[in-house]
Amino acid sequence: MGTRTIPVVLVLDTGDGDEEYAEEQLQQLIAELSELDLDSLDRVTQGPPPPGSRSTEAVQLGALLLGLGGSGALLPVLAALVQDWLNRRRSGNVRLKIGEDEIELTGVSDEVQQRALEEFLRRHGD
Repeated sequence: MGTRTIPVVLVLDTGDGDEEYAEEQLQQLIAELSELDLDSLDRVTQGPPPPGSRSTEAVQLGALLLGLGGSGALLPVLAALVQDWLNRRRSGNVRLKIGEDEIELTGVSDEVQQRALEEFLRRHGD
């Protein structure tokens, strides 16, 4: 009986529009994510820009596709790593998306965000 992989899209937004800085930050995040026992960690390929967007780079510049193995037990660890990473930078945000369900984490931790994260994790837990 094989384990299933849960695909998680992670999108980093540094909030400043500086592509070089965004790439540097994304590389640092990838380095930390690579320490986790992920089934996969891939950059999301560029697609055509949506109508009205200013550049093709803005679409998926900071997007990753992560494969979480097993029952999703790694999801809370992933969320904690991302939250800690954001807290150390005190800027930007990261969106985690599983299917159509999405949560945005910021560098400012508050009660509302914590409850939203707990609910997100509960929906995708075992």
